[in-house]
Amino acid sequence: MKIRMLAALAAVLALSWSVAHAQAQKVRFAIFEPPQTISSTVLKKWADQVNKDGAGVIEIEVFAGGALGRDPRTQLELLQNGVADIAWTLPFYTPGRFPDNTVTNLPLIIGNALEGSLAVWSMYEKGLLRGYDDIVPLGLFTGPPMVLMSTRAMPDLASLAGRKSTASTDLQHKIMGTLGAAPVTGFGFANSAEALARGSLDIDLINFTASVSFKQMEVAKHAMIVPIGPSTLMVAMNKESYARLSPAAKAVIDRNKGLPLVKLWAEAVANREEEVRAKWRSEADRSYAELSPADKATAETALAPVVKAWEASNPNGTTLVKTLREEVAKARAAR
Repeated sequence: MKIRMLAALAAVLALSWSVAHAQAQKVRFAIFEPPQTISSTVLKKWADQVNKDGAGVIEIEVFAGGALGRDPRTQLELLQNGVADIAWTLPFYTPGRFPDNTVTNLPLIIGNALEGSLAVWSMYEKGLLRGYDDIVPLGLFTGPPMVLMSTRAMPDLASLAGRKSTASTDLQHKIMGTLGAAPVTGFGFANSAEALARGSLDIDLINFTASVSFKQMEVAKHAMIVPIGPSTLMVAMNKESYARLSPAAKAVIDRNKGLPLVKLWAEAVANREEEVRAKWRSEADRSYAELSPADKATAETALAPVVKAWEASNPNGTTLVKTLREEVAKARAAR
């Protein structure tokens, strides 16, 4: 009799284990970047943490390297079409879709990826950012601010006069033109290093981390720290995929989205940026110029109308800029 009871108990336990594991919902996470990049590495780490937290309930399958779609411009489309349940996306590839995001591109506000990311996520949570109603953002971030890199020394703002500079957006065009440079369109991270090498460009706008990946660090020897705002980046989930999650699976996602993901990504990216910056500064054949107090005051005065023009172009512009400054200051003070 005892043997039968033990056998029955074992069968029940085995069935319970089987049912629990059969019910684990699989979620596809599209990452267009190669697995070895810092973004892919951090996002895979986050997915592993979610899977550990939700063992038997939810399983995120990571498809890095563009396995579900390589084009960075179509990641939001992959998400909305249900090809992916979660996707790493670059919202600036869908101009007009997220009209408030460009607040992070404004100059002289964001100092690093962590304070920018904490600020933009807080602004989303406050309901200040439009365009997110039909997706479920799991984290919003910024990269590090862009700095100026050149093949020629840039000791001060006056040295920028007339130099050909990249300008990928209208805002960058206004910023660099206001600082005295000659903005040139048609160049981006992928082709600006070659343009610097052959003299088609004098200045590139890029962060230190990206300068390694895209070879600007091999060409440029001079950096000037004029923080030009980074773009907003995002991990988001398909709204229907989120709605299909079981209550237990949804609770796992909810525990791990937002600040846990934002801090994980942004701290890693900010630390990497500082590593490359320190390497740059340690090499004797490079120069690294920060704005003098006088030049900083000059830049702030000169660029204030650019910020005001952005505010005027957005129906909630004044509130967005004010809140961004407040949230960046809060993040900076907490460090």
